Amino acid sequence: MPEVTESDPKATTGYRLALGAVILLGALIVIGVGVLIFGVMQGWGHKSAPPAATSAVSTKPISMSLAPGFRILSSDTQPGRLILHVRNGDQDEFIIIDLNDGHVVADIHAEAPP
Repeated sequence: MPEVTESDPKATTGYRLALGAVILLGALIVIGVGVLIFGVMQGWGHKSAPPAATSAVSTKPISMSLAPGFRILSSDTQPGRLILHVRNGDQDEFIIIDLNDGHVVADIHAEAPP
């Protein structure tokens, strides 16, 4: 009958590799939790306030006058913009106004087909 020798399972290469992997992964978890705590304390991930130009509504009143004979057919808004559809007889215009400073961004003219 062959002789059976009991070897120490802690002395095998597989055991040592598994132990090294456990120690390495444990260290990575501790480092990750530390970075997470540091990030929360520093305020990482908080959204900054939007730029003042897009979030502030102009406090200066904006006034404009239409040329004689023109009338407003419709109006629409987009963030920071006012879009007016005006008409004078057969001529239509779309006027796009920046609400932050009141300047005309675009003035689109269209004529009705004959």
